[in-house]
This record gives sequence, structure tokens and C-alpha cells, in this order.
Amino acid sequence: MNRMILKIGKMLTMGCVAALGLASCSEDIDESNLFSADDKTIAELLRDRGELTGFYYILQKSGFDKYLGTYGEYTCFAPLNESVNKYLDSLYNDQSYLISKAKQKHNGITEAAEWGSLDVMGKVALMSDSLCDDIARFHLSGEKHMQVDFDGNATTWTTMKTGRSIRISTFKEDAYKTEFVGLTSLNDISAIIEGDIEAINGVLHICSDVIPRSDRTADDQLRVCGEKDLSIFYAAFEATGYADSLMVDKKVNPDGTAITYDLGTNHNDREGNSLYYPKECIVKWTVFAETDDVFRAQGINSFEDLKAKCAEWYGNCGAWYDYINEKGITISTGDDYTSKFNVVNMFVAYHILRAGMPIDRIVYEYNSDTKGSWNFCFGYEPQEYFETLLPNTLLKVWETNPMGKKELWLNRYLTNNTLTSKLGLFGTPGDGDHNLVFEGVPVDREHSEDALNGYIHRIKGILLYDQNAKDALHERLRLDSSTFLYELINNGLRGATAKYVSALNGGGNGDRVAFENTYFDNIVCYNPGTLLRFNVMGLWRAHNSDQFQGWDVYDFAIKLPHVPTGDYELRIIYPPMGRGGLMQFYLGNSSKQSDMVAIGIPFDACANPYEDATMGYEDVVSRADDETSDCGVESDQRMHVRGYMRAPASFSRGTYNTITDPLAYDESDIYSAASKIIGSTSCRTETGYGTMMLRRVITTQRFEQGKDYWLRIKNLVNDKNLGWSFDFVELVPLDIVNSQTMKEDWY
Repeated sequence: MNRMILKIGKMLTMGCVAALGLASCSEDIDESNLFSADDKTIAELLRDRGELTGFYYILQKSGFDKYLGTYGEYTCFAPLNESVNKYLDSLYNDQSYLISKAKQKHNGITEAAEWGSLDVMGKVALMSDSLCDDIARFHLSGEKHMQVDFDGNATTWTTMKTGRSIRISTFKEDAYKTEFVGLTSLNDISAIIEGDIEAINGVLHICSDVIPRSDRTADDQLRVCGEKDLSIFYAAFEATGYADSLMVDKKVNPDGTAITYDLGTNHNDREGNSLYYPKECIVKWTVFAETDDVFRAQGINSFEDLKAKCAEWYGNCGAWYDYINEKGITISTGDDYTSKFNVVNMFVAYHILRAGMPIDRIVYEYNSDTKGSWNFCFGYEPQEYFETLLPNTLLKVWETNPMGKKELWLNRYLTNNTLTSKLGLFGTPGDGDHNLVFEGVPVDREHSEDALNGYIHRIKGILLYDQNAKDALHERLRLDSSTFLYELINNGLRGATAKYVSALNGGGNGDRVAFENTYFDNIVCYNPGTLLRFNVMGLWRAHNSDQFQGWDVYDFAIKLPHVPTGDYELRIIYPPMGRGGLMQFYLGNSSKQSDMVAIGIPFDACANPYEDATMGYEDVVSRADDETSDCGVESDQRMHVRGYMRAPASFSRGTYNTITDPLAYDESDIYSAASKIIGSTSCRTETGYGTMMLRRVITTQRFEQGKDYWLRIKNLVNDKNLGWSFDFVELVPLDIVNSQTMKEDWY
């Protein structure tokens, strides 16, 4: 069968494949979609390999053998019979259920007196369907991943187990089996011993071992790590009581059952195609933890030493932590570590995020998974902000050298970051404007821990919410919606590709995901007809190549991340287009409609910048076309006075920008760098109604760290074809906006 026939077959059967997200052994699969040609599917390859019968039986019990026999594009990691046998023994004989609330006896395998004498097929027969489903999903991906495409850097490949991923790297000389050195590693245990076996519907990799997936919750995994190299941090973690919080792995009802979400028939795109929507909401966590060696280097050798240091670090935190003064809180240095404002509790809380992210998903990172849509340009370095469990605080994550070594830093701080005196550039240390005040706390990329409901990342310095952390936030804060709508992260949708989502959707549309209106903690919908959508990573005009949207006659509010107290300019990015809508913005200190205050006059997102003189928009002209051109500097100023700005130059439309290196600046020509941006695919210079992006200034006002702020967006037009893109917001300190010595950079 040639590739053209395959493509035709895929189109004919696309709508017939049952939803993978609902797979079980009881589902009816349309066997008319099965192949009948000589070319083999993944299912047929597995069936015909005698050393893989155990895993194939697991697939049969879960129903995934039928899926792997249909049209589509999958990756299957298949462990050998001997490793399946060994793994099932470890599950059956596991006694940790006696001390862990997260497990059950034999991990759900039916008890059998003759267990030790059974062969692998007999043991699989005793597995519960749900256990088979869980293992099968963790060894399958809805995308095709060739081993030859692996670039050698540690990365993760998303599995069909929603929200779970496999860590891919290379076995080094310290591999637990010397024969694995140089082979591709799966979660540092299993090796691909025969890879890139192409099937007509994807690729098969044969593995030495069952890929280990942790079924320990994050608190339990920290306990295990505490017995190794995180003993001091774990002592503080345990004393503060955060173990109970980090046991949660799903949003639940008061009776403890998982909350389910049902959109009924209301989950189509504008063309009538059915969209995938999650029916449960997974809860995950990220914990940054200092190793014992890091603590010892600071003279901290025990929990008592750490307690004393916490009193030094946080005893006078009201000097920079505005929330403390605004709420009239007294800091405790006593022994009640569960008190939210005990110094030890504050230390631990700042290490925990509500969003569970593997090491290569913390920022939008350039790797083999994202390179087809990675759209940062001109040397831009990814920077994100996440709220921690320390009330109303942000943690900044900055990745340096994104096209090379990729180093992650927490709270890295340059003077005048996001300002520049060199038109068309952003700051780099040592350029005269930008001094490195605090390098940041480095994140160890090589020694992370995967838990059932999150990740533990070791760090190489002491992480504090201190004056450096606050100063690191005194810049233009670009807050991506996919970072503070943390359900997108926890349910495997931030960074997901259309192919992956299509697989969850049974081979249907994968460009967008739909959500029930109560799915997000930080969103309230006032009009039940509001449709919430997320455009997953793709060729969008969007920061991080994805964007959140509200459709129909939308009326919803989003809770903004908290920032240090100060006067800020609040901006939002949007695409001027015919389906943008006429809307009113409101701002309130709670989600109650009665607390909302209208901000400005109704905003027309449909307005054509070329025809609406109130915007002050002009096309940016390159100096190659006009030697007198200032590359849009004056029109930038006119636009800003009118409440508008061009989109940033840090990301592009469509596929990633080929201009990935920083621009050079010639002191003899102030436009030398800026002129090189003109004509690129950067969103700053893209022109044409319906294709450009602009920023709109919503308000200028004081924001207090001790208060909540909800931004309400209400469509004033009764037109169900309209939509609103909520890609990111910017909160910019006014002294940054009004700097007299430098200008805000274009990035």
C-alpha cells in the first residue's frame, strides 16, 4: 500500500474511530477500518512477535489492540515478555500499600495462591481492566516519535495517559545496566533495544523493561527522596503539613468522588466538527527542592538549622512582601509550622506550584516536539511567571540559551530588563544598560522526579521570596494564560500538539479543546452560553504558539495573577478581525458581578486599524524602502497615547521564525537592529486586517498584592459567530512605561 492510498484511507475513516480518551475493553470498534493490505499495522507487528505476547495481551484487555489496527499515527513502546513478567511480580508483591494511601493490595491484581508458578499470560489474565488500560496508555502516544529524531537532550514525549509523559534521554556510563550505555533511555530505566520499526500507522519501539510510571503521589515521592538526598527539605515539608495538599490528584466532590464535566452536544468548532473535551480535571503539583548538599553549603545541616535560617530570611519579610503589611499579618518564628505565616511554612510554600510540569515543559522550550511550531525569534529567551502556594506571590522562570544548552533559572534579575536604549534590542548582561544583579537559582535538569500527580525538581541554590525575587518582577510582566489557567498544564494540554489531541478525539479535530464552563478555578462564566476553547500548540499568531479563547455571546471573568503592589498599565493582546466582537471590560476585586466596575468605553475588536483613525496605526516601513523611516517609533508613541500598541517582536506567525539569533547593533546607526525586524514574520510588523496582532491598554491603576483582581470581558453583540482571544495579559509598572532614559523594548 503506498502513502497516497494511506492518506486517502485516513481521510475516509477519520470520523469513524471511537474516542481514544474513552477507551475500554467493552467499547465497540468499527472493524471495517482495519487494514487488509500486506503492510502491517502496529497491532499486527505486536501479534506476530512472540517475545511481545504479554504486552499484546494487555492491549487486548484494554481494547487498544483495535485502535492500533486502525488508521492513524501512533507510537508504541512494547516491553519484552520477561520484563512484563518481572514488572507484574513487583506490582503483585508490593507491600507499600500498607503505608501509602495511594495504593491498594496487589495494585488491583486478583490474588492467586499459584501466582509464582504462572507464566506471563496467566498473570496478565489476573490484571484488572483499569490496570491494563493504565499501563497501555502509558506505553502509547498519539504522535509518531522516531528514535532517530531524538536530539540527545533530555525531553519528554506525551503519552495517551492524559497528563503523563515519558522522559527521553540517553543512558550514560553510570547506567544501571552497562549494556544500555548509549541507548535511548525511557524514564532512566527502560532502554529501546530495537527502535524505529515502521508500521503503516506509526512506529514500534521494543523496550528492555516496562517503562516505570510512578503511582506515588507527590508527597509520597518526596518522602522517598527524603531518604536519599532531600532529607532536610522533606523534614520541613512534612512539618508544615503540605503532604495532605500534595496527595490530591483530581478535583473531587465533597463525598470524594471525582468531579465529571459534560458538555453534551455543545463541543463543536465553527465548522461543526466535534472537539475533544476533558471529562475529569487532573490536579498536579511542581515542587522545587534544595538537596542536602545545597543546604550544607550554606551551613544548614538539620531541620533545626533550617528553622533558624528561615527566621533570618522571613522574619522581616514585610520590608518587601507587601501582602504582609496590607493584611496586617504578624510573622511567626515559633513551632507551629502549619501556620501559613510561620517562617518555615512560608519557605516551603514558595517552592510549590499548583501546576505539574516536567523539566522541558516549564517554559515553551525548543526541542524535537516543539520545533515545528516554536515561534520565538531574534534571540528571545522564554520567561514565564507562576503563582506559588505562598499567598499572592509569583515565581519567575527564565531559560537562557534556548537554542543551545538550555539552562533554567528561578528569579533571575537584570537591571532594566524589558527596557533598552538600543532600538530593536532587548537586554543582555554587560551591554551597559543591563547588569546581572542576581543570576537566579539554577534548576537541575538531570535529576527530576516524576510522581503520579506532579514533579519534583532539584535546585542548586536557596530559593526565597526576598528582595531579589520582588525586584525580578519589576519589569513588563507578560502573563501567558496557559500559565495561570493551570488546569491546561495539569491535564496535558499546554504544549500538546494537534496530533496528540486528535488521538484523544478519536482521530477527529485536534486543533482545539473545548471545556465545560466550571472547569477552571480562575474563570467564572456569567452567560451559560459562553464557549471556552483552547487552541493547542500550532501555527497560530500567539505567544507560545497557543491561545485561550471565548466564543459565542461570551461573558466571563478571569482572575489575574497577583503582582507586587504598585501602579501598573494593564494590557491585553488581540487580533483585529471581523469575528472579534464589541465588548466591555470590567475590573473587580472578586468574581461577583456587583463588584465589577466598567473600564472605559466599549471596545471594538472588529475595527480595522487602517480605517479607524483613533488607533493611530501606520504600517512600519523599513529603511531599505525609505531612508528617512524610523521603523515605526513615532507611530508607536501615537498609538500608545490612544491606548494601542503593536504586538511584540519576540514571536512570529506560523512556523518558528528562521531568525533565531539576537540582532546586532551598530552605534553609528540607531536603526541598525530595528530595521532588521521589518519584513520578518514577527507579529510586530505583520500587516493586513485579519492577520495582524495588536495590544490594547485596558487601564492604568494601582494593583495591591493583598487584593484579587478579576478581568471581565462581556460581548455586547448578540452574534454567536464572534470570539475573543485571551492569549496573554501584560502588567507593566508605570515607571517602566514612562521611563525617561530608555524605552520599552519591542520584545
